[in-house]
Amino acid sequence: MEVKNFSNTYQTQFYKKHTNPSFAGLTSKLSKAIYDKNDVVELFKNFEPKSHGIIGRLPAKWIYSVPYENRKDNIKSIFNEFGSILAELRDNKDSFIKKLVVSYKLTKLFQKNGVLNKGQIAKVKYISSGNYADVYKLDVKGESFAIKIYKFLMHKGWDIHKTNGNYFEQPLAQYMKGKIPKRNNNWFKFYFGDLKNGIMVSKFEKGKKKFEGTPFNIEKIGILLNKEEQYRDENNIKGIILDNGCVELFPHAKNKTMRYIYSKTLSDKNAPLTILEETLKQKPSQIFNDRLKGVFYSLQLTSNETAKKCLDKLLPVADDEVALFMADNIYYSAYSLRKGIFDSLYARNNKKIDLALAKQLENVECPVTPDSDCVKKLLKRKNPEIDKLLNELYLS
Repeated sequence: MEVKNFSNTYQTQFYKKHTNPSFAGLTSKLSKAIYDKNDVVELFKNFEPKSHGIIGRLPAKWIYSVPYENRKDNIKSIFNEFGSILAELRDNKDSFIKKLVVSYKLTKLFQKNGVLNKGQIAKVKYISSGNYADVYKLDVKGESFAIKIYKFLMHKGWDIHKTNGNYFEQPLAQYMKGKIPKRNNNWFKFYFGDLKNGIMVSKFEKGKKKFEGTPFNIEKIGILLNKEEQYRDENNIKGIILDNGCVELFPHAKNKTMRYIYSKTLSDKNAPLTILEETLKQKPSQIFNDRLKGVFYSLQLTSNETAKKCLDKLLPVADDEVALFMADNIYYSAYSLRKGIFDSLYARNNKKIDLALAKQLENVECPVTPDSDCVKKLLKRKNPEIDKLLNELYLS
């Protein structure tokens, strides 16, 4: 866990009042993108032992309570011990004695490092349980924090639980922290997490007051909420979403250029055409391809007329990488345009593109039968992989 040095250009007294140290490494990496669980596990391994699995930062009130001259070492001490102490509650939510022991240990940890004075205590109280974690309330210095203790560090059913649990929810919380404007932040306030011990710390919300202002459209950054899950009473307090598991990630979640074009299209339906015309004046590059992908992907938000104009310009210039993306994501285009896209991509006679088209047949022709034009065309390729797929999915 590497702590960035303070700048020597400001007076020490200023930092005693205003500094909130940030942590380099794992936190910085996870703040920049949404990662799959497998990627997070690899990052966690790569940044050990410096990071200790910590992402985020301590609440400001805790930091400012620590004597300035010892702040760096004390913060490290808290991070090193906090998660392992709370991990003792895993599978022990019904143990009154265990909660007392954990409260006592946290009190001693905070007193040792200056967060609490002698006579002040930290209290832990069990709140509720879900499929993936138990939630506790931690009271420190007049503030309440929600402590999520994940039941498993890693789930065995990796694919089934791909957007739930320790190695997805905590990194997503850190990423979202810098993506939602304060004026319409309807997402829970995340402080820090401990991936090694499966502990997440956030602000404890209570009350029934409605969210004031316009909530942020999470879809802009590529996240689709499971409303049945996120808007249950226990997961949505005052209009603030408290559960960031069980979400669906759109293609633009992991691509900054696509996110930009999608966001532009939400406010201007003609944005894809304007951006495409500007892009076509540039030299081919990865950014060029990402822009083409973003234009195609954002056509789902435009009128059929604008989409048709874009496709007429886009299809002739798309290389095989972009064409494969279009084949994989053909269902994001208007249904009336899909057959034309299919025919144009099929004409490339590319095995990968043909296979992708075969997987998307239901989104092109419904119902898919042996007599359909698309099926006949793909069978003409005499590709064993495609033939097998068509027979298993559509023709059996």
